[in-house]
Amino acid sequence: MKRISYSGGSFVTTDGVADALLHFVAALGSSHRAEAVEIPVIDADGEADTVQLVIGPASELVSVSERTTFAEPDSTLAVAHLRRRTDLLAVPRPVATAGGNPASADYDFDDL
Repeated sequence: MKRISYSGGSFVTTDGVADALLHFVAALGSSHRAEAVEIPVIDADGEADTVQLVIGPASELVSVSERTTFAEPDSTLAVAHLRRRTDLLAVPRPVATAGGNPASADYDFDDL
C-alpha cells in the first residue's frame, strides 16, 4: 500500500489507486482544469473508508510505500475510473483557430 500526502494531510490507499491518481493529476496539467475524485482508503483503525479530493494542475501529491498489516480495500473500480478519466484527457480534441475558414482546405477534390 502507499501513503499519499496532499494538502497538509495524508491517507493510505492501494498501490493501484496511488499510481492511477498520480497519473491522473499529471494528465490534468495539460488540461488546465480541476476535477473532484473519490478514492478508497484505509483509516487509522484499518477500516475501509473513502476520501474525496479536488485535484488540478497545481496539485502536489507525494506517494511513498507503507508497510501495513491491514487488508487492502477493493479498489478495482476506482483504478479503472481514474485510468479512464486519464485516457480521456489524452484524446486529441479539435482546436479552433482565429480567422480560420472551415470551407478552405489545402487540397483539391480532384486530388482525392
